[in-house]
Amino acid sequence: MDYKAKSRTFQAINKEVQNGKCRFDHKLQRKQDQWSLLQKSELIDSIFRNFPIDSVRAEELTDEKGNKTYYIFDGVQRISTVCSFINNKFALSKTLSPVTVDGTTYDISGKKFKDLEEILQDKITNEEIRIVFFWDLTDDDRRLMFKRQNNGKALTNTQKRTAIESDALSQKVFELASHPFFNKVLTKTQIKRDIARDIIRETFMLIETNAENDYTSFRATDIDKFVLLYDNGLDDEKISLLRIVLDKLDEAFEEKVKIAYTSLPMIFYAGYTVLKYKKSFSRFIEIVNDFILNYDSNEEYKQYLAKGTTSTENVRGRFNYWKNLIKNI
Repeated sequence: MDYKAKSRTFQAINKEVQNGKCRFDHKLQRKQDQWSLLQKSELIDSIFRNFPIDSVRAEELTDEKGNKTYYIFDGVQRISTVCSFINNKFALSKTLSPVTVDGTTYDISGKKFKDLEEILQDKITNEEIRIVFFWDLTDDDRRLMFKRQNNGKALTNTQKRTAIESDALSQKVFELASHPFFNKVLTKTQIKRDIARDIIRETFMLIETNAENDYTSFRATDIDKFVLLYDNGLDDEKISLLRIVLDKLDEAFEEKVKIAYTSLPMIFYAGYTVLKYKKSFSRFIEIVNDFILNYDSNEEYKQYLAKGTTSTENVRGRFNYWKNLIKNI
């Protein structure tokens, strides 16, 4: 592992974000927009008041053509907040007090970047932040730094699992959990909390459940055990089929659709099985639509959601329900 620290202005970083040279989608990092409006506003306010901004860390990768891209894995909230503000994506909190820059006091409350005086705009764009660039990182290097850096806002269980599962499995989870279909079935809050990653992990667990191995408990400790033991991840054929399931569901539902996220692993598993055994996927879509339409009155299914939705009894109940639905396709 090697590293080098460099300072970048936010104006330069913003350009690098726009042209794809700086990325926020490192698999170990939480998604953008985790902070409240007040937290974002206070970061901008800190720049005006000359408060020091903590450095960030990034992994620098070079492609076969020699082009370098760096992925922020500590500091996404800081960098993305300033870039979003520069691009007028939000207005500052109205609770902020006036700031004094070069002897003149300015009111910044409720203002977007474009509404600020030029001296304040320059203050932000010319502000420098220290970036520590790493390269030749091993999997262990990434995980150890990830664990030791996240001492601020508590990580969710699903985000913590990224640090304990194998790099191969983590990469596959990350790729599938980034599928656009999740934007149609999850809320913004669920997306921020990376719920999609656990949905994919739980789908893997159902796919691997058989007479010898039972992975139908979705309790936190059991998911942890699965990802720790599942060292080699899924084979390419299974990954490919699951990706096709997500593609087909995304095509079938043009708008947002109301499906409880606790049912998604079962639906994905059912779709995977339909494809694997070359059954009619259009008929499967009809079954999914019928399930959604009659969900509120489906007492047979909802008995497995009453309480303890992660328990073996309830997970297995939902699992068997969907296996029965597709049995005669």
